[in-house]
Amino acid sequence: MKRSVWCPALLIFCSAVPTAAAEDSFPLKAKRILFLGDSITNSGYYVADIETQLRIQGVDPMPEIVNIGLPSETCTGLSEPDHPFPRPEVHERLDRALAKVKPDVVVACYGMNDGIYYPFGQERFIAYQAGINRLVEKVHAAGAKLVLVTPPPFDPTPLKNKKGKLLPAGSEKFAWFAIYEGYDNVLQRYGKWILQQENRVNMVIDVHTPVNEFLAEQRKKDPDFHVASDGVHMNETGHHIMAAAILKAWGVDSWEEPAAELQQLMKQKEKVLHDSWLSHVGHKRPGVKEGLPLEEARARAEKLNVKIKPLIQKARQSTTSQRPATGGTVHSVHYPASVKEGELRLYVDYHLWIPNGVDNLRGIIVHQHGCGPGASIGGQTAADDLHWQALAARQQCALMGSSYEPRKGVNCRLWCDARDGSAQRFLQAIDHFSTSTGQPELKTVPWCLWGHSGGGFWASLMQTMHPNRIVAIWLQSGTAFGYWKNGDIESPHIPVAAFDVPVMGNPGLKEKDHERFHVAYDGTKAMQEEYRSKGAAFFEFAPDPKTAHECGDSRYLSIPFFDFWLTHRLADDSGKLTKVNDRMLAKWKQKVAPKLDEFIRTGAVADKTPPDAPDGVTASRLENGSVKLTWTAEADFESGIRAFVIERDGQQVAQVPKKPIGRFGRALFQSMSYHDTPEQPLLKMEYVDHEAPSDRLPTYAVRTMNSVELISDATVSE
Repeated sequence: MKRSVWCPALLIFCSAVPTAAAEDSFPLKAKRILFLGDSITNSGYYVADIETQLRIQGVDPMPEIVNIGLPSETCTGLSEPDHPFPRPEVHERLDRALAKVKPDVVVACYGMNDGIYYPFGQERFIAYQAGINRLVEKVHAAGAKLVLVTPPPFDPTPLKNKKGKLLPAGSEKFAWFAIYEGYDNVLQRYGKWILQQENRVNMVIDVHTPVNEFLAEQRKKDPDFHVASDGVHMNETGHHIMAAAILKAWGVDSWEEPAAELQQLMKQKEKVLHDSWLSHVGHKRPGVKEGLPLEEARARAEKLNVKIKPLIQKARQSTTSQRPATGGTVHSVHYPASVKEGELRLYVDYHLWIPNGVDNLRGIIVHQHGCGPGASIGGQTAADDLHWQALAARQQCALMGSSYEPRKGVNCRLWCDARDGSAQRFLQAIDHFSTSTGQPELKTVPWCLWGHSGGGFWASLMQTMHPNRIVAIWLQSGTAFGYWKNGDIESPHIPVAAFDVPVMGNPGLKEKDHERFHVAYDGTKAMQEEYRSKGAAFFEFAPDPKTAHECGDSRYLSIPFFDFWLTHRLADDSGKLTKVNDRMLAKWKQKVAPKLDEFIRTGAVADKTPPDAPDGVTASRLENGSVKLTWTAEADFESGIRAFVIERDGQQVAQVPKKPIGRFGRALFQSMSYHDTPEQPLLKMEYVDHEAPSDRLPTYAVRTMNSVELISDATVSE
């Protein structure tokens, strides 16, 4: 289930980033929010976006939002010489606006017009400061809280090839249609000053930086990309980024992409009310169409709300899907974010692979990604991993992956601290799957928790919350232990049962002295020492000599680790976990401890046995004369799958993939990401022979090659 992501990806480690402070959410508790600004605010797109997101994410009671943005307006009263009329000034109408709207919160965005499109001038800057200062005084005198927003950027790129639209410094005069080419530098200085007012107003928000960062990222692919065709007035994408920055400052980190119909209705309602309020307050800007009388506009808005309400309700509901996958079915569920107390403030998608032919599942193997958009995108394929599926099938378990909102700037702590709603969503997803898949046992079966980075942070807290449901935990370069020890997060209550859970700590050895990632190494080692001192049944430490924060080849130890504990802690069909005992530990020393020792020395585990041959090889002639081969295969349990060897009439003719990729460890058929998940797009088990003889259908065979390049017997086409 793919979600729309319009911000560029960025890897973020789950470091000491606090969640939004309670005081930052004060706009959500307002009765009425007044938006002031120039034509950018007048357009209403970012204001409608803000209201849409607040409604989707369950803000209740919902503040009334009043937008009276006015085209051409300034807070300075300045106008360029060629402007067709004196630019309106907000102070001409501010007293009336505050008296008639009676807002709790005022959001003001000025600056784009206040530099009147000239190079930086000290007199103009002083006038801007004076205008904002008057705004601060009047809003506070009215008893309202004030949010100052920086001006968004001016983008010269779309104007570079338009004669006369951009002028160099030293030109005789400038105007909105002939703009100083470096005008964005002026806006940056204005915005920097706005951000320095944080101690004088209730909140300052930077929208200039996120829009420019987005433009820079997009121009790596398209140098002409823009969100404002005239350099000033942004399209809906630019307004989305602006709205997201404001919402994030208010403690609303999520962005749920609304349906087109909902977006259109919300914008329609916003315009009706905007035009009405603008006329009701009054202004001196010529050429603005009169809005409806306020009561009539409110009645029309209510009619639109009748259409909007069911669409909001639909947007707040979970959505589900399923699709066939190798050897089973992947079931998916999407949950939107919620700002309600104790609920997850980000949207999340869960994916659950169930192997074919298993009537009664014994457990769930959870592969939890780390922090940042890249990790979240990686989590979308965790349930499709052939190697982890082999473990799940062998143990009659489901394989579960998640994808927490993959958007730049999302605060990882909103989900990796399981107490902030992600544990509750996880349990909700399991309950859902227990019903939707026809496998009711899912509701009560135990879990194996594998977590990388922020996922390890999450797993270590789940250990304190649900120890009796956990078979074993693998902490891949991450734990919350160090954070609760140093007071960065609230220290959890650790029940005695938590020490019964077998744990493997697996940081990269190169993290030990790393400026940033040493916290993963140090925290895991300290956790092992303290848990062992308190009687932990099993807590081993496996530093990977080859890696830093990436996952490397850890799967060649983590998969046998979980296989061992699933076998020994779920020894019967009761579904109850057996406590770790001396007999189990003796078997561990005999069967798995040598692999652990080898991994600590080499960063991998050797394999001397070839994989099983593939199944169901079929060959079919295509209309163009080529022959298409398809097959299925279960991954080699010890070493996964590197590639498939294709033979025609007894001779090797191809390998799929031709050049397996191993950026972070051994090369595999499903090339592995930094996050130990298959890279997209997922490679299919198929090959098209374009050189097949046309007079007959040859005999084809397929062999499986594992990651240490051992090759299976051949399976001949049917």
